[in-house]
Amino acid sequence: MRIKKLNAVHIVKALSRPTPWSSRGKALVLTVLLPLLPSRRAQAEERVDFKTLYYKEDGDRMQVLAPSASFETEITPTLSIKMEGVYNAISGATPTGAPPAPTASATAPTGAPIVHIPPTTVSSPAPVVNPPTEDGGDHGIEHADRRLHRVGNVRNVAVVPLKTWAKAGATPAPAPAPTPSPPSSGGGGTSSGGSSAPASGNAPAAATPTPATPAPAAKVPTASSSDHRYGLTLELDKIIGAHTVAAQFAYSTESDYNSKGLTLRDSINFNQKNTTLLLGVSANHDLVQGFWQPDAATKNTYEGIVGVTQLLDPKTFVTLNLTLGRAQGYLTDPYKVVELNGELVPERRPEDRNKQILYLALTRYLESMDASAELSYRYYHDTFNITANTVTFAWYQKLSREFTLRPMLRYYQQSAADFYAVRFSGTPEFYSADYRLSELSAVGYGLKLIWMPSKTLSFDLDVERYEEQGHDGVTSPDAYPGATIVMIGATLWL
Repeated sequence: MRIKKLNAVHIVKALSRPTPWSSRGKALVLTVLLPLLPSRRAQAEERVDFKTLYYKEDGDRMQVLAPSASFETEITPTLSIKMEGVYNAISGATPTGAPPAPTASATAPTGAPIVHIPPTTVSSPAPVVNPPTEDGGDHGIEHADRRLHRVGNVRNVAVVPLKTWAKAGATPAPAPAPTPSPPSSGGGGTSSGGSSAPASGNAPAAATPTPATPAPAAKVPTASSSDHRYGLTLELDKIIGAHTVAAQFAYSTESDYNSKGLTLRDSINFNQKNTTLLLGVSANHDLVQGFWQPDAATKNTYEGIVGVTQLLDPKTFVTLNLTLGRAQGYLTDPYKVVELNGELVPERRPEDRNKQILYLALTRYLESMDASAELSYRYYHDTFNITANTVTFAWYQKLSREFTLRPMLRYYQQSAADFYAVRFSGTPEFYSADYRLSELSAVGYGLKLIWMPSKTLSFDLDVERYEEQGHDGVTSPDAYPGATIVMIGATLWL
């Protein structure tokens, strides 16, 4: 759940996906942010928004086209309704989790005889990767975070043709391959981030990654896929005295993932409306399928938020929010593989994850410059032992009566998950080679131009660049893509 002062564009971006928060369900929790949106124009009772997002990673990796439309109207002076629909067209290649081809500095293990995988699996769709949101994100963990941070549900496919597996320096095991460890209480994971650390300390035997380090130029195996996602949200807002109570239902579907979610929140104004208390809860029920998970598996996500926005003076306000979340069930990416003892097997993540998020933002209007500045910090920690820090700075500069320009700079850093490595040996309980779980940092920067030709019509164009880098000295730099994000929007007040 990301908490920050948002405008309509931010909400559209958030609801079009991630997660994550969940995964897809996390988008629902973002609705608790709605009370922070600017008030609608006094003379207008209805509003229509159209947004289109295009996300493209370098090197023919993932790309997403995500148009959306929303309609908001007042039924009575104290009751309003909002409906929103979103469509995602997703395609491209992504790392499978298999290690890079062997090099002079990395000895490739040998293993069992090759097991042929039916050609039809190569085009199987992948699960949604949950990106972060405007304020920073569970990057890494939902780390299409800064990269996919507003793409909506972006996929990471991990089903690869046999020829690609052979190049990985290991032989694929039968599907699904049994894990070498005895039965344990967990067997899932999330589409979140992590690190290049050895397996969990709860493993029955020491789980140590093979000491092979890929060369800096080593190419990671990738696989291509495409899919389509459809999402719909319905929200009711009711003003009751100093309270604004809201309820939202959201549903999204794609070939291998279905999500239903409910969010309830209450924003309470007091202290002559100089202080707003925000309380919210959400629950999401998802069904996950994939190559290693042909039957639908369940994932449930619960989150709660407590926050306060305080007006310090007529030109300054501060926001502080605390979010707690828990995910249970099938959290593993059903398309990712891992090299374990010389064989490629399905990755294995814990079946539960708790997280804590602290968000702090300061916004200041600078009258002499006809501009406003916003500085925010976001701290994230979860039971995968991932810790992340995000700092974002945005400057809104009024150029004329009609035009506003907003440059933005964001820095993100995360540690690795306990069960991340490029290769594993022994009998670890949990293991993943998903680079999004590695130790990494990322920089995002961009410009947004807002044009308001009239009091009832506005247009915006946002172009951003996202670049990330690994820091564990083991994961190939080729695993970390850069990306360009373009967003175009229009708002009409009726």
